[in-house]
Amino acid sequence: MKLNRITLALLAFTVFTAAAREPQTDLGIRQQNDATMKWWQDAKFGMFIHWGLYAVPAKGEWYLENAAIPIDTYRKYACDQGEGVYFDAKDYHPAEWAQLAKDAGMKYMCLTARHHDGFALFDSHFTNAFTSVQTLHRDLFGEYVKACRAAGLRVGLYYSPIDWRYPGYYDVTGTHCAPNTWGYKTAAWHKENADVMKNEVYEEVRTLFRNYGKMDYLFWDGGWLAQRGSDRDAAFFWEPGKYRDPHNAWPVAPENSDYDKSGRPLGLMGIVRKYSPNVICNGRSGWIGDFDSVEGGAEITGPIRADPWEKCLNLNQVTWGYNTRQNLMTETQLTRYLVDAVVRNGNLLLNVGPDRHGTIPEAHAALLRKFGAWLHGVGDSIYGTRGGPWNPVDGQYGFTCKRGKIFIHLLPGFAGTEFTTPLVAQKVTDCVDVFTKKPVAWKQTADGSVQITGIDRQSHPADTVIRLRITDK
Repeated sequence: MKLNRITLALLAFTVFTAAAREPQTDLGIRQQNDATMKWWQDAKFGMFIHWGLYAVPAKGEWYLENAAIPIDTYRKYACDQGEGVYFDAKDYHPAEWAQLAKDAGMKYMCLTARHHDGFALFDSHFTNAFTSVQTLHRDLFGEYVKACRAAGLRVGLYYSPIDWRYPGYYDVTGTHCAPNTWGYKTAAWHKENADVMKNEVYEEVRTLFRNYGKMDYLFWDGGWLAQRGSDRDAAFFWEPGKYRDPHNAWPVAPENSDYDKSGRPLGLMGIVRKYSPNVICNGRSGWIGDFDSVEGGAEITGPIRADPWEKCLNLNQVTWGYNTRQNLMTETQLTRYLVDAVVRNGNLLLNVGPDRHGTIPEAHAALLRKFGAWLHGVGDSIYGTRGGPWNPVDGQYGFTCKRGKIFIHLLPGFAGTEFTTPLVAQKVTDCVDVFTKKPVAWKQTADGSVQITGIDRQSHPADTVIRLRITDK
């Protein structure tokens, strides 16, 4: 049916008013204070893990949508069809993952509890839920949580409200279906289908935060609808803030809802913070979040960033989920990403993609262990620091600092064995190569700058770290 201008205007007004009902005050304000954020800003380095049914075809986490696989066909990856090639998790030992994270120098972990394909690694009881408990009789997420806590690592999870199993995802109003790889067309029943999808999200988010103990870190992904627009554009549908509107056009049933003490229905972040009040979250649900998440392998450049932020990228530079195609990052590249993040006051969340058995490829693990050995030696210049006191110079050098110390990070793009700092307000008492532990020749001039000479650029050229110890004059 061809829509006239009046009908289109009415539809636009309906969407606008639905969006307007969502309380905007809890969408645009960072809710965690500096004390709550401190553990994360001190941690600097975390492990991201993309793991799910997409590990079976081994062509990345978007394979279902990219290849337009029929949903019933995709579901077969979860069970043995007689050939033994399925998501069996037979070698999944999350304690080994946690140990690898520690060996790599990581301080927190984040596992995909559910990706865009809707397959959950935890025990959801929603009618349409598709979970590892159903297929393997294993709560894979629960095992991961226990392993993280036993290893002394902060516990994080990834959750995507997107669910490609629902045609309503592309047509939440049932009036205009967005282009999609499966060829879904506009249908009135899509509105109800979208509502079922939303109810599943609410039941699962409540399950994750009510049943697995307090979480430290939450990575939302894909708040946008029909893979269009921004996360904020879809807030009218998901209601990601503290409260839901009881008159929203896509209601959440009482059995899938949660409430505050007064009986007011909670939105997604309301549920999250009810059970994990100190959890920190990114803003990719339509709620602004506690920190900015910058995705992908683009070079990190520019000055120190005032707001908390994190770079997330993949060790295998092909896809986030397991892929038989490999383009493994080098140790030098990994060093550069971490250093470029921390000198700009950021964190690095580095992804690995285990195979269908639950094994992180050995080449990936070996690289992480080798990197961790270096990081163990120079960790004082990374953990617990903040960027500064001066802005970095792209591709050449940057600085980190903590009480009584300034660290100079010289990258391969900086030529030479001498370096002069800007003015240092405090008195410098010594100068040391952090990697070799050897003293380095230095002199503090009358204007306060420090002239450093005879720097060893060969022992670890990917990042030569010089420490200045300072004290008040």
